[in-house]
Amino acid sequence: MNFVNALECLLPVVDGVHARWESARVEMMSRHESNPESLRVTCTKGCGACCHFPIIPATGGEAFVLLARLLAEGRTLEELHSQFMTYARRYLEHAQRNQSLPLTDDQQRKFLHEKLPCPLFVATADIGPMGGYCGVYAYRPLICDFFHSLESPELCLLKKPHASFSDVSERGHEAIDEVRAIERELFGRSVLGHLPLLMAALLTDSGMKSFLTRVEIDPNEENAQDIADFGLYVELISCLGYGWGDAEWASLAIAQAEMI
Repeated sequence: MNFVNALECLLPVVDGVHARWESARVEMMSRHESNPESLRVTCTKGCGACCHFPIIPATGGEAFVLLARLLAEGRTLEELHSQFMTYARRYLEHAQRNQSLPLTDDQQRKFLHEKLPCPLFVATADIGPMGGYCGVYAYRPLICDFFHSLESPELCLLKKPHASFSDVSERGHEAIDEVRAIERELFGRSVLGHLPLLMAALLTDSGMKSFLTRVEIDPNEENAQDIADFGLYVELISCLGYGWGDAEWASLAIAQAEMI
């Protein structure tokens, strides 16, 4: 599939899912906030803690549509390539120093010391060390819209667990799954990964080719879909010059255990 055809297929899907999700989120949050016994959402305008996290999960389709929107707004490929590659270089240099991509909770907390925000984040120094706003707020990925906290913002800054409104996060994950299902129909696989790295990879010839190439999945092979999906992320990371190795497998196992 070529760029134009992929955009024609993915743009209405991403926009449609996002619109339905937004309507559901507003209704759920309104219901939550109308209950006097409910905890209040503590997120405030200008807090950029989430934007500094080492994992901002987005689908390849979301990253692809966002890239197309930035180009349509007049951003050049050269400008975007420089912006996202600069981020990817610093991100992967950190991974090399720490001998693994930041997958575990401990590795993610160490990453925060880099103070490396998403390239789409616009820092505002007078708000605080992680203060600012999203430069593409209207087009932000789904995950950015259902991250929130019902506890002290300090927990976010330290990448520590905090309470959130579970109905919102659960519905958000369902919306992401809806996008991924369409991506699998189109390409045979769907990548879910760190948004800035996906964007950087899509700005390479090999990364864009990998994303747009359809693969056939054997329905009789155990875990074939999961393997194909994850394989695409490994391919895209490799387009940035980083090889997924034993350290990443070990860190991933720990990270999965931490989520149980």
